[in-house]
Amino acid sequence: MLRLVLPDAGPLISLGLIDRLDLLDRFDCAIVVTDMVRYELERGGEGAPDKPALDRWFSKAGNRIQSIETTYGLMYQALPPDVQRRIRLTTDAGENSIREFSDHVRHTLSRGDQILILYEDGKVPTKDFGPQAHLVHTFAFLLALENMGVIQSADALREAIHHKRRNLARDLFERPAADAGDESWTQAYDTQPGGSQM
Repeated sequence: MLRLVLPDAGPLISLGLIDRLDLLDRFDCAIVVTDMVRYELERGGEGAPDKPALDRWFSKAGNRIQSIETTYGLMYQALPPDVQRRIRLTTDAGENSIREFSDHVRHTLSRGDQILILYEDGKVPTKDFGPQAHLVHTFAFLLALENMGVIQSADALREAIHHKRRNLARDLFERPAADAGDESWTQAYDTQPGGSQM
């Protein structure tokens, strides 16, 4: 069984800006985020251009989206908002959350299960998520969808994201899971419109 894992908010922000979170809906599996990612996205400013799409997506997904609590996330959320803003500027909340999350995944994933880690934060590939983890940058994910005939052009979506004033690197990084054998994450993706929609 495959699970889609988002240890940083980048992919959701990028796809939310162009209202293409539907591209994640075609996975017939749970979507896992850290508490820090969910907190960051739900707390975003009311005027943020990706907020309406993210709010709709989280609401529609319901319990399909699973939040993994991290020690840092729990401590962070207990702080008053003014203290949170200061901490956000002085410490790397995301990296601490990602490190703890990678440890959690590595030690709790059942044998035979796999995860697809979709990311944009350059620190994600430096973490050890274990041998059952496929790692794919958002642009590489879009390129794979183009090659599968799901979207017309990864570059066109990247340009649309840039037009919204967000820099999405043209990063082709993809690392298959060491324990995957001949299996690819693409086998768990429904290429037909309206397939595994939430």
